[in-house]
Amino acid sequence: MSKPMVAVGETENHHVETLGVAPVPESARTMRPGMLFLIWALASASATTPVIGLLLHGIGLWNFVWIVLLALLIGLIPAVLLAHMGRQRPIISMVMARRTFGVGGATVLAILYTIVGAGWFGLNTDVGGKILDTLFPGNGILWYIVLGVLQIGLVFFGMEVLEKFYKYTALLFLLCYAVLAYYLFTQHPFVMPVATVPVHWGTDIDLVLSFSLLAWAYDFPTVTRFCMPALESEKIHQRALYAFAPATGVMSAVLLMGILGLIALQMTGDWNIALLGKNLPVWGEISAIGVILAIAHTNAMNLYPAVTKLLAVVNVTSKPRRWMQPVVVVVLGTFATWLAIAGILNFIEGFLSLLGSLLFPFTFILVIDWFYGERYAEDVTLFYRPAGNWQEYFLWPAPWAVSMLIFGILLGQLKYLSVSRIFYFVPWQVSSAIITGVIYFIGLRLADQRQQRRKAA
Repeated sequence: MSKPMVAVGETENHHVETLGVAPVPESARTMRPGMLFLIWALASASATTPVIGLLLHGIGLWNFVWIVLLALLIGLIPAVLLAHMGRQRPIISMVMARRTFGVGGATVLAILYTIVGAGWFGLNTDVGGKILDTLFPGNGILWYIVLGVLQIGLVFFGMEVLEKFYKYTALLFLLCYAVLAYYLFTQHPFVMPVATVPVHWGTDIDLVLSFSLLAWAYDFPTVTRFCMPALESEKIHQRALYAFAPATGVMSAVLLMGILGLIALQMTGDWNIALLGKNLPVWGEISAIGVILAIAHTNAMNLYPAVTKLLAVVNVTSKPRRWMQPVVVVVLGTFATWLAIAGILNFIEGFLSLLGSLLFPFTFILVIDWFYGERYAEDVTLFYRPAGNWQEYFLWPAPWAVSMLIFGILLGQLKYLSVSRIFYFVPWQVSSAIITGVIYFIGLRLADQRQQRRKAA
């Protein structure tokens, strides 16, 4: 591969990841499908994940299960392909995007997605701090600091330590929530959630996808770049295990914790199972451990990718500066934690959701360009070529890709401007992204055919 092997050597010597946005050398690509599944399942299993039960309250248990399964089926193809892309070229999605959206477009997107990742890190820290303060009143700001320091510390040491953290805390996390579930079912009469309102299948599927799979999928390469390389000699079933692991991990957590939230809401009037034992000392400690782990599991996969995106902005070339990544982790994590303490993030949640609307069309455009343009076969140094002048910031197909991204965002907003009931039944947010991807593909084909005719003439 290229020179960045030195970066991993530094990581190993100092036990701190200093890789930055450089390609992961083969010596560090050892992750297996089981660990890949575990990381994304735990990242998706936040203390706030059961809130999907509140958002979809009234549709009934079995309709909820069907909606989650349909959302998985619809979002599976781009999610699987993105996971595979990280094994084809061990680089993050924002570096991949440079060949699609240009260095300029990818840099702007990286800045926006850094804000999204850091913002949700802060919001989750805020939620976790409030839950812990409810369980143990009087500590206030202390819980925010504890959560912030813990999470920053985990990401500071990089993926190697994060793997161990997920591996060794998975069982403890499951035990904590199993105990809380036991308390729920033994201390409250069971009430089956039944459908009491009409199911808006399209709207609900969009909600689940934006809440889970397609909100995470563009970050799959950030983790799969540490997986074993995809070789031509690799067996199909082995390749499938790697490709499907992140998507099934994310949606398994959404399904199980969503069901828990739905049932808890029906039985107790509160979706937040972590608060059920707040009046009992022992149960309170168990809740606190579960909450801390759940928040840390999720926020590690908010902050770590956000750090890599910010590094993609400040470090275009592949060779990272020593300690650049650890410094960015501390600065970005501290800033996001401070925003949580200050309560500012409550006012920008809508803004973060708006930025998140970029994800659907961005995902489809990136995937189509990657495989149609065979970016996986290009020399990795092309992804790190700095722009020599302003025109090189938006080399083809960047103008077309950026135009279609804007088109996709506007098309996705159409349902808010229409009173048609068709949007209740068609998942328009993902449908508009698919339409955008198809038009983008047609544009690429026409441009290639035109170029071929010119050569023939």
